[in-house]
Amino acid sequence: MSNQKTIYELLNTLKDGACAAGTLALGTLGLACEGAEKLADAVKLRCRAARVESELDGELIEVGELAYAAYSGNSQVSDAMEEKMRTIDGLRAELAGLNETLGRGPEERRCAVCGALVEVGDHFCRSCGEKLD
Repeated sequence: MSNQKTIYELLNTLKDGACAAGTLALGTLGLACEGAEKLADAVKLRCRAARVESELDGELIEVGELAYAAYSGNSQVSDAMEEKMRTIDGLRAELAGLNETLGRGPEERRCAVCGALVEVGDHFCRSCGEKLD
């Protein structure tokens, strides 16, 4: 009889261990899913930021074309230019919000000629002397 009791105790111990392992596995799976959701959200934000940057680039190209048209004497450009500037302001604000959410800091200023870092308030590059403004 005592062998049978020992076997039942062993089986109960195995059952308890299996239940504990199952609970641990479910908890681990929950954490993994939570991490995957956070990663997916970050990827979505990065994709949105890339789309806004691309849209901003397109708007800036169009502003350049409008500026050239104004330079060439087309006086009807001012309304379109003002509307584009508002659109650009909105895109920049949206991009700044996305970058803040993603933990990205403001982009560093660099000299267009030599690529050196430029400090806020500089009017000339400290490396090559190029005018910045």
